[in-house]
Amino acid sequence: MSAPVDNGVVPPGLSAGEFEAALRAFAAALGGDAVLRADAAAGRVAEFRDPYSFPGWDEHWPSAVVAPGSVEEVQEVVRIARRHRVPLWTTSMGKNNAYGGPAPRVRGSVVVSMRRMNRVLDVHEELAYAVVEPGVSFFDLYAELRRRGSALWASIPDLGWGSVVGNTLDHGVGYLPGGDHAASQCGIEVVLASAEVVRTGMGAMAGNPAWHAHRRGFGPALDSLFMQSNFGIVTKMGKWLTPRPEVYAPVEVHAPRESDLEAIIDTMRPLLLDGTVTNVPLLGTLVGAASMTRPRAAWQAGDGPLPASFYAAAADELGLGYWNLRLALYGPAAIVDAQLARVRAAFAAGVPGAWVSARKIAGTDVSEETVTTHPERVQAGIPGLALLDSLQWWGGIGGHLDFSPVAPLQGRHARALTRLLRPEIERAGLDFWPGTIMTPRSFYFVCPLLYDTTNEAQARAAYDVYRRLVRITGEAGYGLYRGHIEFMDEIAAQYGWGEHALLRLYETLKDALDPDGILSPGKQGIWPRGMRAAGQGDA
Repeated sequence: MSAPVDNGVVPPGLSAGEFEAALRAFAAALGGDAVLRADAAAGRVAEFRDPYSFPGWDEHWPSAVVAPGSVEEVQEVVRIARRHRVPLWTTSMGKNNAYGGPAPRVRGSVVVSMRRMNRVLDVHEELAYAVVEPGVSFFDLYAELRRRGSALWASIPDLGWGSVVGNTLDHGVGYLPGGDHAASQCGIEVVLASAEVVRTGMGAMAGNPAWHAHRRGFGPALDSLFMQSNFGIVTKMGKWLTPRPEVYAPVEVHAPRESDLEAIIDTMRPLLLDGTVTNVPLLGTLVGAASMTRPRAAWQAGDGPLPASFYAAAADELGLGYWNLRLALYGPAAIVDAQLARVRAAFAAGVPGAWVSARKIAGTDVSEETVTTHPERVQAGIPGLALLDSLQWWGGIGGHLDFSPVAPLQGRHARALTRLLRPEIERAGLDFWPGTIMTPRSFYFVCPLLYDTTNEAQARAAYDVYRRLVRITGEAGYGLYRGHIEFMDEIAAQYGWGEHALLRLYETLKDALDPDGILSPGKQGIWPRGMRAAGQGDA
C-alpha cells in the first residue's frame, strides 16, 4: 500500500490506445462533460478514490468516471464497455466511505457514477412508497416528501448523504420501522451486462399497478440477486415508507456498567420479537458519544487503551451510561403509552441501575425545529451529517473502516464478539467502540476503526487489524454482512461451507449473466472467469 499515485492509470489488459478509443466512445454517447479522465481531470477523478485511505495509496484508483443520465445512457455505457473490454465499477452517490466509498475494487476500472440519475419518480401517498433513481440521496427524498406535503417518513441511516438505492443494495440499515432497507424495497429495474433492461416482480407485466406494492410476481423472486452483487446495474427501485404516526416517542436507555452488555441485549430481544418496539434500536458506547464533542487528546493524554478514569469522567460530563441505547415508539397515543410502560418495566427488571428517558411528540409536530438531537432526528427520518463530528477523534483528517460482523440477538454472542475484537483492536493502538444495531433475531456489531488518514502508520494499523479480524471472527463462526473493498476476497472466503458452494454458484451466475466480466469485477469476492483464471480473487 505504498505505491505512488499515478493518474495515468489505464484499465487492466488494455493499451493506452485501446483505452483512448473507449473514452472517445463514452464521450460520444454521453457528452464530453459526463466523462472524466484521470489524466486530464485528476482533481475531479480523485473524488472517486477511497476517501479514507492514506493519500499515497493507489490500489483502488479509477482510470476514468462516466456519468450516465438515463437508462438509455446506462445501456450505451454497458455496450461500449463490452466492445472495448473495459471493466466498470458502479456507484450510486459513492458515500459508503467506511467500506471504500466510490473507489473500484480493480485499479483502473471506469467508475460508473449514477449521481445524474437523481429523480424521485413517484410518491404514492395511499400505499406509502416512493420510486427513486440511484442518484437520489436520503436528503433528496426527505426534501421531496416535504415539498409534496407528504405524511410519509423514510427510514434513513445515520448519515443522510448516501443513496437510497445504493444503501439498500448494500444491505444498509435505517432506524424507522422498515429499517432493514433490503427488506423494505419492492421492485427494481436493472440493466444487465447484455444491455437488456429487466424489471423484477410485478414490474415484468407492462402497466401492472402493484409493481412497488407487492414484492413477488410469477416465478423466482430476483431482487436480492442484484444486491451486493455484480450481475447488473440498478436504475430504479421502489421503497416502502412509514405513515406519519399520531405520536412519536424517542427513547433512551442508559446503563452504567460495561458488564451490563448481555443484560441489555437479552432485555431488548423480547421487546422486538413481540412488536413492542418496531424500529431498529442502536446500542452505543461512551467512546462514540465522547468523540462527538472533542478530540481524543482533549479527553485522554497519551496512547494506549482508554482507562477506567476516561469512562468515569465522560459519563459524569455527558450524563450518560457506559452503554447508551436509542429506540423509538410510533403509533396512537394509547398504544405508545402502553409500549413505553413495557419498555420501562423491562429495563427496570432486566438491567438494574439503568435509567430510561423518553419524549412524546405529536407526529404532525415533528420537524427540524422541534427535534434537535441526532437520535431524535434519525429515528424520525430527518437526515443529517452530525456523526461526521466523530472523525475528529484522532486529529488530522479523520477516516474509518467499519468492521461489521453479524450474530444472533443474544447477550452471550455480544460478549463473545467483544472478547474476540477488543484486545486485537486495542493492540493495534485503536479504540473499541462498537455500535450494536438490533433486529428481532440478530444484531450487527459495527466496530468503527477510526484513524488519522494522514498518518500512514496508523492507517496501516487499521487495515492490518481489519484483515486479522476477518480471519479471527470467521474461525469463531461469525461472518461480516458488509466489507471494505480491500478485504472482499477474505470475507467471501469465510463463507466456505460445502467447499465454497455458494461462491461457486455466484461465479456460475456471473459467467452466465456477464460472460465478458465487465460489471464490477471482484465485488463481494465474485470474479469473472477470465480474472479467476489469472489468479485474481484468490483469498
